[in-house]
Amino acid sequence: MSQTPERPHSVGQQIRSRRIALDLTQPALAQRVGIDPSTVSATERGLTEIQRGKRAAWERALELRPGTITRAYTDDTLIEPAPADQTPYADLTDPHERDIWEMRISEEDRRAIIDILRADRQGHRRPA
Repeated sequence: MSQTPERPHSVGQQIRSRRIALDLTQPALAQRVGIDPSTVSATERGLTEIQRGKRAAWERALELRPGTITRAYTDDTLIEPAPADQTPYADLTDPHERDIWEMRISEEDRRAIIDILRADRQGHRRPA
């Protein structure tokens, strides 16, 4: 299969394309995932592989189907965006995030509360 700009082959190139499609900067993606921006850069350039324990966070941040990054690394398949109606921002396996996601408030407010929770867990201040 030939590599084209429209269909990047490596996982890093696919991650970069998806980040750009979502109009995210490397620092913005890093903040969503909870990593250093230099890790995003190294991943996109193919210098490092995403750690198994961080793949779900990357998938949530990039609105991808669960497990798609692992499949891309193991089967050399393309990463898959999650269907728009099946992309909860919350990690539904985390009881705190699930409780927040199920609140009867706007999605924007739920996302903001989850961002605060994640920042608190990482020892960071709330994003401005």
